[in-house]
Amino acid sequence: MDWGAAAYRARRLIAARKRIVPELHSLALIDFLAERGTVTAAELREHGPPDAAAILGHVTTAIHGRAHLPAANAWYRRDEAGTGYVVDPGFAVAWRGARACEGPTPAGHDPG
Repeated sequence: MDWGAAAYRARRLIAARKRIVPELHSLALIDFLAERGTVTAAELREHGPPDAAAILGHVTTAIHGRAHLPAANAWYRRDEAGTGYVVDPGFAVAWRGARACEGPTPAGHDPG
């Protein structure tokens, strides 16, 4: 999997879908996941926007072309217990690198 290209496609789709889900909410959630690597469902609810499932679906569609995760090489997966989310390390590195090139979020734009 070319995770750099995957991160690029995800970023473009997030921008294109900003009318459905606010772009800053989407970016903040994916940034959080990429930084942490593994989060529990409770952490996702606590730190993510109410439309977190839609955001995960948009990124999945951008990367995998479908609204469901493939069995192998998915950008994220559920943990073994089914209580958390694990981001593929390759995607996390590519996403953080791509976002670092964008610069900081404009002042006054709170994603929460």
